[in-house]
Amino acid sequence: MSDDAPRPEGDSPPLTRRQLRERDRAAQLAREEAATPKPTQAGSSEPGEPPQPTERNMDEKKSPAPERILPAPVPSRDRGLGDVPPFPRDERRYPTEFEPAEATRTPAGPDADAAVDGHDGHDDYAADADHHAAETILPVTPAPGYQTVGGGTVTVSEQRLEERRRRRRRMMIVMASSLLVFVLVLVGLAYGIRSVFNLGEPDDFPGPGGEEVTFTVNPGEGAIVIGNRMVEEDIVASTQAFLNALDDVDTTQTIQPGEYALREEMPASDAAAVLLRVGAASVDYVPVNSGMRITEVFEALAEQTSYSVEEFEEAAADPTVFGLPAEANSLEGYIAVGQYRFERGLSPEEILQQTVDPTITEFERLGITDEQEQYDLVTIASILEAEARPDDYARVAGIINNRLRPDNSETNGLLQIDATVIYGLGIRNLQFTAEERQDASNEYNTYVHPGLPPGPIGAPSIAAIDAAAEPEDNSYYYWITTNIETGETKFSETLAEHQQYQQEFRQYCADNPDYC
Repeated sequence: MSDDAPRPEGDSPPLTRRQLRERDRAAQLAREEAATPKPTQAGSSEPGEPPQPTERNMDEKKSPAPERILPAPVPSRDRGLGDVPPFPRDERRYPTEFEPAEATRTPAGPDADAAVDGHDGHDDYAADADHHAAETILPVTPAPGYQTVGGGTVTVSEQRLEERRRRRRRMMIVMASSLLVFVLVLVGLAYGIRSVFNLGEPDDFPGPGGEEVTFTVNPGEGAIVIGNRMVEEDIVASTQAFLNALDDVDTTQTIQPGEYALREEMPASDAAAVLLRVGAASVDYVPVNSGMRITEVFEALAEQTSYSVEEFEEAAADPTVFGLPAEANSLEGYIAVGQYRFERGLSPEEILQQTVDPTITEFERLGITDEQEQYDLVTIASILEAEARPDDYARVAGIINNRLRPDNSETNGLLQIDATVIYGLGIRNLQFTAEERQDASNEYNTYVHPGLPPGPIGAPSIAAIDAAAEPEDNSYYYWITTNIETGETKFSETLAEHQQYQQEFRQYCADNPDYC
């Protein structure tokens, strides 16, 4: 077959560019070697003279030189291979789990050869120019972990393509299903949160409400606590409805402690209007706490109203104006503990009268009309308020009565109460010195002066007044609070036992100086 004969179809696959270039280089070297003169054999004498025989020459004469075989002419790229045997077909199988890259055109030139072959193409470009002009190369992107050996286009079977399509469809279905489940979970959570936290439209009673009830707002309670308690007492249907109603009320008022007239199963908006005193006159809220002294009461009134301490002192100069007995030197002990709301515009006298009225009303309920008895009652009640816990009011009241008895041989008529001494000293400290304990100039010193002190030592609660009116019948003469934090109180019948408890209290004060 001649060099120019076309390559029959079905022969071996075309050579790669690398293979063609290597073969072209081999042919060029062969041509250059054929054109080069044979060099002079080693051992010859003068130039032009026949070479002298040598041992090597003699050996060469004995065995003829092998015939030199020149390579066949190199065919052009677009011609057949002629008599040159084709390269064997690469029968090896390579992974095809990749997509053929989009066909790109590589510009002819040395840089293109270098990029394809992995080496500098400048040395070979001149000899291979006719093979590189404007060629189109289909690069193949191998799958990770593999490297292609031969060039050409990788054929992926239609079955594999269909399998990949099915995998993609399955993946899309799984992702869509997962997204749908996630959305359904979010919807369920949102519904549950609305149910638990009463989100959305809260329950509410249509109104107008049933039987009237008295609802008490305690000091320190916020709107949520108040709403929860009203739900428990079946006044409003839900706390959230009450909170929403508070937000809807256009007022600067806040809910103040005290008693309010409400109704069962009333609309939350109506309950909020009552507690915020919508439509009612503006008020000044003043709390009178347990054991407050008269001077402290005047300061609290002056702080919350438009009047000064001096104006309240002047208004209280004559206690009889407020219905007190002539024995009362001041309003001390008659101003009841409570949460007061005074309408603005009231005079100092009218304000003070409202603080005294609960005590006078309680005297009437107890049936105590004797003024001296009333005076002694509020004096004992003020001591109970300062010295005992509410649960111990009646027991301590019985101890005070035991000490006031004429046949008392334990204390000989002396109350020996620290709270009275402290009041006479004008201090707010639980400790005082031994000299102060023996100071007879202090009229409220019940360690020196027998009987009750000259008068009350603070504001008593209605519960303390009731306990003073109905004391417990017991045989105790002593009591002492051994733990200020917990209010633990211990009672005894003899001085020796009481002194042991006193030492326990002193140790507590040494360990807790901030409380004593």
